[in-house]
Amino acid sequence: MTEVVSGTIKTYLFHNAENGYSIAKIETEDHKTITVVGYFPKLSDDVSYEFTGSYTEHNTYGKQFKVDSFKQLEVQTKSGLVSYLSSSFFVGIGPKTAFKIVETFGETAIEQIIKDHTILSKIGFTELKSKKLYDQLKENKKEEEILVELYGYGLTSKVALKLINTYHDDTLIKLKEDPYRLMYEIDGFGFNKAHAIAKKFGLSNADLRSIKASIIYTLETLSYQNGHLYTTKFEIYEMVRGLLKEDLPIEDALEELVNEKKIILENNNYFLAVIYHTELALSDKIKHLLNDSFDLDNDSLADLISFVEKQKGITYTNLQKQAIITALNNPLTIITGGPGTGKTTIIDGIISVYQLYYDVDFKKNYQLALMAPTGRAAKRMEELLDLKAQTIHRQLGYNYDGKFTFDENNPIREKLLIIDEASMIDIFLAKKLFDAIRVNHQVIIVGDEDQLPSVGPGNVLGDMIASKVIPTVKLNEIHRQAKDSHIITLARSINEQNLTDDLLMTNEDVYFKTGNIPEIKNMILSQIKGALEQGYSLKDDIEVLIPMYKGDLGIDEINKLIQSTFNPNIKNEGLNYNDKTFFLHDKVIQLVNDPERNVMNGDIGLVTEFSYDNDSKPFLEVSFDETKVRYYKQDLEELNLAYAISIHKSQGSEYPIVILPVVRQYMHMLKKELIYTAITRAKKYLLILGNMEILKFASNQLAEKRKTMLAQRLSSMNQVNDSDDISPYDFLD
Repeated sequence: MTEVVSGTIKTYLFHNAENGYSIAKIETEDHKTITVVGYFPKLSDDVSYEFTGSYTEHNTYGKQFKVDSFKQLEVQTKSGLVSYLSSSFFVGIGPKTAFKIVETFGETAIEQIIKDHTILSKIGFTELKSKKLYDQLKENKKEEEILVELYGYGLTSKVALKLINTYHDDTLIKLKEDPYRLMYEIDGFGFNKAHAIAKKFGLSNADLRSIKASIIYTLETLSYQNGHLYTTKFEIYEMVRGLLKEDLPIEDALEELVNEKKIILENNNYFLAVIYHTELALSDKIKHLLNDSFDLDNDSLADLISFVEKQKGITYTNLQKQAIITALNNPLTIITGGPGTGKTTIIDGIISVYQLYYDVDFKKNYQLALMAPTGRAAKRMEELLDLKAQTIHRQLGYNYDGKFTFDENNPIREKLLIIDEASMIDIFLAKKLFDAIRVNHQVIIVGDEDQLPSVGPGNVLGDMIASKVIPTVKLNEIHRQAKDSHIITLARSINEQNLTDDLLMTNEDVYFKTGNIPEIKNMILSQIKGALEQGYSLKDDIEVLIPMYKGDLGIDEINKLIQSTFNPNIKNEGLNYNDKTFFLHDKVIQLVNDPERNVMNGDIGLVTEFSYDNDSKPFLEVSFDETKVRYYKQDLEELNLAYAISIHKSQGSEYPIVILPVVRQYMHMLKKELIYTAITRAKKYLLILGNMEILKFASNQLAEKRKTMLAQRLSSMNQVNDSDDISPYDFLD
């Protein structure tokens, strides 16, 4: 039920200057104190305001008034005018001056000053001072008028403030010109929000602006959610029709977007301009690198490989030797294979032989850069190779403003670059990486092409392999140490779409248990309890992998279940955000890159402190592997509980124990690549709970092939594209 409360600001408990989110106490006319919560600017404590909204009950802070909109109350009396003019809104106007203004010009003083500010000269104001007061009055009045009109269109105070902070006095003009500009110019505005505002401003679905925006949204959805780099006119037409619920012509809108260079048309395929140019530039960078050559003495390399074998007490297979020699002889090499095929052994061999051949010690100099897309993958690389490794972002010097220190003008200094878990790299990160690589670098790309592709657009590893222009070593043989692993056997059978019933039998390292959703929840808890009793850590050793966030067996529900069962601190005070509350000792995951605080998307940490700062604001401190980060309430959108995480988020990590529910609820998301990726995260024990028929079904469902052009662009590198290079002699025997 919507209610109205009025009063003056007594004190601010919290105010975020960036988005306007505020918690304040107001005093009403009958001297009651009310806590108001919502999105509004820093208001004067000398002026009365009317707040529209509803009362809510907060678990920790009690009764609050949630603000939907607000407005400044008209000043009705001379004393009210004096208070208003001497408030913090008007710098340099004290009570005496304000009284003088009101005494001279009466209750219509503000209207008179706005009409002609020179009247203030009658009471001794200089031109500069009177113009300053005039400007402040105009600004306040203009902002309030804009707010009132935006509220009239049904916008919330949060949205209205965001628009005013961006467009200022031009807010209404900008919105009436094209409400869809919000999609491109303001963070947090997608098509649906902009479309709703466009409707309020009277735009029809048939308006060219609506159709253009829906086309951009279609391409963004296909790229950023589905990973495709392009699509066809027919698919655009179908998706636009679904969005706008009308059968509308799109040709004019497409033509206009192409002319505006917002989308690119190539061979009847449509690309977002940024996607097209990124893929094209990445292709050119890779081609340029491949023009380099490293012709080493292969006999010397063979001798050094034999020396390393004796030194390490191992025997390389012929394919592993070939991989080492190939990598050291080429500017760019790909090594791909599943778990247990010896990728790490080969990387270690390449590093050892390189150091001997060039007489360097990577522990004493900085000629080697080991990289991975995530912090956990880099840490695992570091542990296995006993050499420093870091994320690609950190290697490239990702800084506070979202830019990279190392690029084509300032390339990476190291000479040998090894990038692991490359299936996770999208076209944007790949382009940034290759921007920073010089011609005399040697680059080794390592990954499992059968895993899930990147979350972002493209299929970089798969396309590079498919191009057949980059030297590639494919590892297929499971080595002796891994042959006894039923986890690896199961993963391989799923990858080969050959999952037979005998593989679904419980054994030493793979455990199968059927059950319905309530039973599976109990199984998850009992398995975690048993693992903890055996000395395993909930933070580092156990992970529940789930493909979706919502639902009875979704990530959010299972996180709350595990938190409430295994974190005794839920009885104490915590910090809440929306429907999540974080407590001391919770396992959490960072959801976005935050270079300013040295924490990246996918980093997992532990809440090690809940406290209050000097201004009595509550905060959490989270310990990650490399840093400690403080989170206030407004920062919690960057965090999620991490007892259960998505399979995508688990890429690049391994866990001693993986618990994998497989139920009908997930069926629309389950694909072979997803199940394969989840299973290969388990190092010691894999617990599959649910419906084994669904598991068999999923192992035969292939993910949709991403629409990309990188493989074709790379494979055309040796083709002659310019007819000036062709002579008649090219056609003679």
